[in-house]
Amino acid sequence: MQQQTQNRKMTIRNRPLTPIEKLFADRIDIKAKCRVQEKKLNEDFEYIKDHTSYLLLSGISSLLFSSGGNKNKSEKQSVAHAGENQHSSNSAPLSLSDFLYVAKSMAPAVWDIIQPLIITWGINKAKSLLFGLFFKKKKISSEN
Repeated sequence: MQQQTQNRKMTIRNRPLTPIEKLFADRIDIKAKCRVQEKKLNEDFEYIKDHTSYLLLSGISSLLFSSGGNKNKSEKQSVAHAGENQHSSNSAPLSLSDFLYVAKSMAPAVWDIIQPLIITWGINKAKSLLFGLFFKKKKISSEN
């Protein structure tokens, strides 16, 4: 009797899956992978939530006080800077180009913040000008 059940299991395992069975199996696999990814994302968000201030401060300080320079610079620039750094003193860690680089890298984020404010201000200014043109109060002269 045990041999018969083992033989049935063997025949079931050897039989190829139908397309619907493949879809169901894929669905189960994808759901399991989604649960694993969801768990990882939740852990990452919890870490970010718990360490927000530290992450922000370290990110800003690494932008402002990076010692290694910028990875986007070409090798010629890095060689030129290496020659300059050998002759310069360590009393001025940031140069004007460093500040310009930080300002340039932060410009898109600043623009994303300022843009709605500018649009709101412009709409309010246009509204006040239009209402001023159409609904002017007549001045009463005091020549009596």
